[in-house]
Amino acid sequence: MATFPNPPSHVNKESITRDVEKLGPWITGFTACDTNFGGQYFAEYDTRIQQFLRYAGAKRLEFKNILECGSFEGGHTSALALALPKAQITGAEIRKENIAKAKLLMEVRDLKNVIFLEDDLEEKALSFDSSYDAVVCIGLLYHLRDPLKFLRRAAKSSPMIWLWTQYCAEPDANFIEGNYRGKIYADSVTHPLSGVKSESFFPSLGSLNEMILEAGYNRIEIFSREVTEHGDAPAILLGAKKI
Repeated sequence: MATFPNPPSHVNKESITRDVEKLGPWITGFTACDTNFGGQYFAEYDTRIQQFLRYAGAKRLEFKNILECGSFEGGHTSALALALPKAQITGAEIRKENIAKAKLLMEVRDLKNVIFLEDDLEEKALSFDSSYDAVVCIGLLYHLRDPLKFLRRAAKSSPMIWLWTQYCAEPDANFIEGNYRGKIYADSVTHPLSGVKSESFFPSLGSLNEMILEAGYNRIEIFSREVTEHGDAPAILLGAKKI
């Protein structure tokens, strides 16, 4: 079980309660001052972050900067920042309300090695103007209309990507875009876990692998495949590197 530092002296149970209520409702939950705050998804305990650290191996000790794509309310950001205290974690997130919640969590954890950028990672993608030791992308790719463009930008910015995404099951692949098969998914942009576009492209598993290779990564390691919690799509966890 992860352990977290005590909040700084100016942060207490009453101030956290006030700020959480002000910024709510929350999806992400966190524990501080022996109390649970926020929502029901305790992302700081997500094993996909620990798997990323094992995938990075000893190189993680040399990491200076990590880009987290779609930092949401900061749970994964906090886990990365705590595990890699010598690295700067850049959280790229399009929704201002999510950044405000994430900043509160960083304050509660007293984490100084995090910055947040309000960024559309498909259109402007200003976050990719910098270089990173690794890109962490958990739960964003399947919200994008052009996942190949995103992967190309990631590969130019970093020699390593850690990716969890839903993809299109082969029987459902009824759409071809360029060289890739998949399906168009209608997203509900009002839901806090949705993307910001009404449509996204889910590539098939084969097309996703080909996209990653075309983007510039030449070694892909698959760590798990699963059916999502609601059973509506398969998902994959993988790491890719430029060797």
